[in-house]
Amino acid sequence: MITEKDSSYHPSNPAEWRWTETTPLIFSVPEAGILGNLYVASRPNLGVALSSIAIGQGICRQSYEIDFSDAQMHLPAPDNFTNYTLENGLSVQVTAPPRDYHFRYAYKGGDECSLDLRFRGLHRPFDCDDPEENTLLKVPGGQVYDSRLGDQWGNKSTDAEFPSGHFNTIGHITGELVLRGKRYDVDCYDCMDHSWSRRTEVSRRAVAFISACFDDSYGLHMAVPIQLVDGETVYDGLRFGFVVEDGQTYGLVDARVGGATQELLPINCWIEATDVRGKVHRMTGSAIAGHPYDNFNPSHIAYQCLMRWETSDGRVGHSELANIFGREYLAAHLSRLGRRAA
Repeated sequence: MITEKDSSYHPSNPAEWRWTETTPLIFSVPEAGILGNLYVASRPNLGVALSSIAIGQGICRQSYEIDFSDAQMHLPAPDNFTNYTLENGLSVQVTAPPRDYHFRYAYKGGDECSLDLRFRGLHRPFDCDDPEENTLLKVPGGQVYDSRLGDQWGNKSTDAEFPSGHFNTIGHITGELVLRGKRYDVDCYDCMDHSWSRRTEVSRRAVAFISACFDDSYGLHMAVPIQLVDGETVYDGLRFGFVVEDGQTYGLVDARVGGATQELLPINCWIEATDVRGKVHRMTGSAIAGHPYDNFNPSHIAYQCLMRWETSDGRVGHSELANIFGREYLAAHLSRLGRRAA
């Protein structure tokens, strides 16, 4: 179970330079077709951090079409993970751990971008590594383990002294964004998380993170390993997931996902997911914005889209779907030499 202390840095072996703690935030302005990301990955034992801000309007098929990007590596790592400011101008404050955050950013290179956003969690964060919450852990073979995932965002650490962890929270994001001279009100729903683990950047990874968020009372989030089959993205079995209804979380026990992509961007999607109560959740999504987010991590590309979701009973929401591929995974499947060797 996640507690207040899990917003902070976690104990790690000082000799483990790969130890990494992350905080990403996805936000959007659906009426303007804007999808934005903030991302922090800190390696406290090395004393360095990576931070990336990327914001795009509409469908951007190439990364150079993204409207604003500020990705910086080897920033000094913050000395804490609950109230800090990075050298790139991003400030993060955990205002009510572990649920609520305040993000502020002003581009130091000019006035092209600034933002002030508050994230209010709608529920107690979902603990992906607690079998009482992620019930797939209780079922032999119920959780999909995939060698492509490596030890980041993937398979649980076996180090009992310094365990890894990962929590996810669906929340309400409000505030303002100033993008290239125009101000936007931000009022959206999406999922943010915090992960901590030994993290080797294995670029053979391929996994989708899907959030279908609607309002204060309803949302869904899940992770699904993916693969390329004859150039098409195929969604595999559920890795973990949950539904939030009226502030309560219910782990998913099964999910089927399908959809179409264009140049690897997820253009449409359908979901049929079953939670621990036996309740089935059905929804479809279509992209209104998206881009290949390729500088949050040098070894991966997130083909992410802002989806307009509609449930089977007509409820409408907007949130992100990201198909994340390791660059080596893409090279092995799509490059000329990779295809030749297959």
